[in-house]
Amino acid sequence: MVVGTDTYLTLSDANIYLNANYATTDPLLVAWTALTDPDREAYLRKARQTIDRQPIVGYKAIYTQALAFPRTIYTEYGALLGQTINLMHVNNWHTQPTVPTEVLDAQCEIALQLASGTPKRVELQRQGVRSFSIGKLSETYVGAGNRIVSDEAKELLAPFLARAVRTC
Repeated sequence: MVVGTDTYLTLSDANIYLNANYATTDPLLVAWTALTDPDREAYLRKARQTIDRQPIVGYKAIYTQALAFPRTIYTEYGALLGQTINLMHVNNWHTQPTVPTEVLDAQCEIALQLASGTPKRVELQRQGVRSFSIGKLSETYVGAGNRIVSDEAKELLAPFLARAVRTC
């Protein structure tokens, strides 16, 4: 794994984050620690791919960079952006100087969830199931969503994702 090429952070950094944020008895962390380093790295690469496939606001900070972050955003509302995202700006172009911590944390959260197995609901959505029933219980899925398997990661990435596209 090479930071900036196929991952946002090292395996060591991911392990530090996960050990700091999960109890040693948490089933998610138990599943993670049972893996070999090559398997953990594979999940981290898959998590990075998941992040980079999201509808992210703006453009790559440097168009030749391999990964989606850091970003450059063009807006006249820089004061609002600066409240939630650390940005440098020139005129109306606002650029993240580094990969945001939230993205690094989200990569860890997605990798952790992937290592523990994909939730059944996500598997059903990926297979195209729109609804199912078991006795009196039924669920209907609006769509496959953004396919981020971790709710924590979804919340961490929310400020960076496009929510809607304006049409004229």
